[in-house]
Amino acid sequence: MESLASALLHVGVAGFGLRLAVIDREFHRLPDRLTAPLAAMVLSWGAVFLPTARISEALGETALTVAFFALCALMPGRPLGWGDVKLQVGLGFYTAALVPGGALVQVVVSFILGGITAGVLLMARAVTPREGIPFGPSMVAAAFVVAGVAGSQKII
Repeated sequence: MESLASALLHVGVAGFGLRLAVIDREFHRLPDRLTAPLAAMVLSWGAVFLPTARISEALGETALTVAFFALCALMPGRPLGWGDVKLQVGLGFYTAALVPGGALVQVVVSFILGGITAGVLLMARAVTPREGIPFGPSMVAAAFVVAGVAGSQKII
């Protein structure tokens, strides 16, 4: 039952994540109607299937990464939006639940992927330095990287 629930969790996160990435890329928005159910799904799964100590660690990591994103959203020029902050709740807990330190790795990989994306788009002159570049797709891709690495460790 637990492996079926884990598989459904991965499929659900992938579905929500891909949809959010597409919306963010096209409209520069991460709607609450999708970020909230993603967070609720992941947190509910954690409450049912994770040991209490692991839930506490995952919640701590999530709180730390969400606070960092919130600080970025408050910075002048707003390098991140509040949609990114809300998306991090679901993705942060998901990655932290998969592997200890997963949320922290996901944030670092998000910024690496976001930087690479920005560099490529700027060099291709697809955007100007004043235009915003959606960060949601990089966040989702980073969560997939963490999930892939965590899954590959279980196979070996």
